[in-house]
Amino acid sequence: MKKSLIATGLTAVAFAAMPALGVFADVTDTVILTINGSCSVGQTQGSPVQGGGVEVKEENAVNNQLYTWDADGSQGGTLKVTCNDASGWNVKAVGSSNGSPVTSMATSGTGTPIVTGTATSGATSNWMFKVAGAGVTANEGYANWSAVPATATKVATGGGAISEGQINTGYQVWVSATQEAGTYTGKVTYTVAPGA
Repeated sequence: MKKSLIATGLTAVAFAAMPALGVFADVTDTVILTINGSCSVGQTQGSPVQGGGVEVKEENAVNNQLYTWDADGSQGGTLKVTCNDASGWNVKAVGSSNGSPVTSMATSGTGTPIVTGTATSGATSNWMFKVAGAGVTANEGYANWSAVPATATKVATGGGAISEGQINTGYQVWVSATQEAGTYTGKVTYTVAPGA
């Protein structure tokens, strides 16, 4: 008899520990939405080229001349950036050709490539770039004429929260007295990403 009283006592304790169903019960659903930081870039100025970007050119160049497409929104390229990252956004630039880092202006003929640099006179031809714009801070002196970087380099930052900015790109080419005749092509790839 003593044995069965112990079993009954344990059963009563077990029922007392369980909550009463239907009384003060709460159920909480949690909804989590993650919006990844993203930036978009659109062209607002310049002659479009396949794959994005613009083409600036001079078809009647002569030796011993400096050619300029300024970063004023009317001559070089102009890009509009929209970004939703609270930390802002950044723009990186790199000289490129078919996806590879190349800083020289190559020719389809037999001429000597035009190397990047900031010379505006002398015996060596050079080409260079700069950035400017509204809602943009140029980095590392890239508001001035600069050599085209061989690796992706941060050249400008902007924004905060949800922001927009306009990036103007400019180019300059010094053609020396001895530069061979031909068509020379240089490219700069710009990448926009979240985070200043």
